[in-house]
Amino acid sequence: MPSSSLFAPRHRSAAPISGPTEARLFEVSLSPLGWTFRGARNRLIILLSGSGRIAISGTEVSLTAPTILWTPSGEKGSVLIEAGAEGATLAIPELELGPAMPAGAIFAEVRNTLAQPILGARISSDDARRLCGAVGTLEEELKENGPGSQEVIRHHLALLVIAIWRLANTETRQPKPSPRTIVRGFVHLMELHVRDHWTVGDYAAALDIPADRLNSAIRRAAGRTPQDLIHARIMTEAASLLDSSTLQIGEIAAILGFKDAAYFSRFFKRLAGISPRAHREGLTDRNRPRDTSFAAWP
Repeated sequence: MPSSSLFAPRHRSAAPISGPTEARLFEVSLSPLGWTFRGARNRLIILLSGSGRIAISGTEVSLTAPTILWTPSGEKGSVLIEAGAEGATLAIPELELGPAMPAGAIFAEVRNTLAQPILGARISSDDARRLCGAVGTLEEELKENGPGSQEVIRHHLALLVIAIWRLANTETRQPKPSPRTIVRGFVHLMELHVRDHWTVGDYAAALDIPADRLNSAIRRAAGRTPQDLIHARIMTEAASLLDSSTLQIGEIAAILGFKDAAYFSRFFKRLAGISPRAHREGLTDRNRPRDTSFAAWP
């Protein structure tokens, strides 16, 4: 197996480009396996047998099977797996990880765990085999891309992230979420529930933090309140539907979770300064070709 792997960047640039979800089982090899990752995606390595080491943030940690290694997106480093090892690797972009996160009461705990590196957590051989089996299923589904594959992939990713959370002993660690973790968690939840019209209190409860801490973290990161971002996200979807579809205003209101068209129109006009209908008519005027023939001259 070549040492250049799914962890190697596909492009050299100042900002890492996030690739798709990739899954791979690796079997016993006569030569070491090496990977470099540059923070574009979340990474999981399951070591079923053998040993290795990871260098991350100036620290080097030895790995001895059976174990799991997790690095969240944004972390940069390298991994070397010694010859004779077997296991599995998984790379997950943030946009794929978000929908796989549990949306219930454990969301905050799982998100907090996966926002931090897990460097060689010891697990049982049975757990390692089960995790490798899940990665193997993902590898097959990603290759085949058959009917329903995306749902199967999302389902297995959801099981994997909960398994990682359990195996990382979150109950004993109980890390306090950092501002970065809070912001990432809020963005993930907002994408999932923006049409449900959650309040800021709902988001704070799902993240298991006080509402004022959520407000503080978002203000520092974005210079705006969580409510501002929620409204801006709804407006982005509303404008997209108005600009690119022939749906009636009432139909768009229903899609976006508003109780009626009038309420949606008031909301849109308050933020945009014009009604949804005026926005759509303005787009029509902007797109209408101008008559530039001599006959049109005065």
